[in-house]
Amino acid sequence: MWRSVWLVCFILISLPASAAAPNLNSAVSGDFPEGLQTQFIRYLSAKLNAEAVISTMPYARRLIELDDGSLDLMVGVSTSAPIGGHTVLIYPAYDSLQLGIYVLKGNENSINQAQDLRQHILSLTRYADSDAVLQDIPESHIVPARSLEQKIEMLLKGRLDAFIHVAPSTNLRLQQMGLATQIVPAAYQPSLELKQYVAVSKKSWLYQHIAKLESIISQGVANGDFAAIRREYYAKPR
Repeated sequence: MWRSVWLVCFILISLPASAAAPNLNSAVSGDFPEGLQTQFIRYLSAKLNAEAVISTMPYARRLIELDDGSLDLMVGVSTSAPIGGHTVLIYPAYDSLQLGIYVLKGNENSINQAQDLRQHILSLTRYADSDAVLQDIPESHIVPARSLEQKIEMLLKGRLDAFIHVAPSTNLRLQQMGLATQIVPAAYQPSLELKQYVAVSKKSWLYQHIAKLESIISQGVANGDFAAIRREYYAKPR
């Protein structure tokens, strides 16, 4: 009997640490640490039976840390993002987003058409989806920003004429900051909808489970899970 007990204890003690469920390391914008992307990551981690460890960092930094293996997974990545050689996009797209152009109240008609963008100083998050709106815009007219709050601050201080950001999250943040009547959408708004993908590092444990992740995303899209997460998030009172 004692020999059997000793054998069981030996086996348990000898199990490698890798036998435990691995953490799913990811990151989101510091503007929205509990935002929509965080909800998407938690959904995926639950489906993968992994513990989500979510930090905050700028978009460009997330891409770098994903490629070097510091992060396992990133959401909100488009086909235009400059992903590195150790990063792969997972198909299909799980969501799409609408970009918005924002100005100070009273300046709505300063941007009535796409061509008007060339006449103004604009801010955007470099290497994010807003790059797609700025074709043929002089580089001297573009002010990169790390976050939505930085764009808002520069616009209020008169350093910009307008900024570009994801519309739903911008509207929510302006309401939270009490600025929804001071910063408003420009008359012209791009009609472009950009598909959003999950990206995975080839250096991550998750890379060995790409087929499972693809299946989770495909089923989530088909079942309307991602759309439901979006609806529930924006329906919550703030």
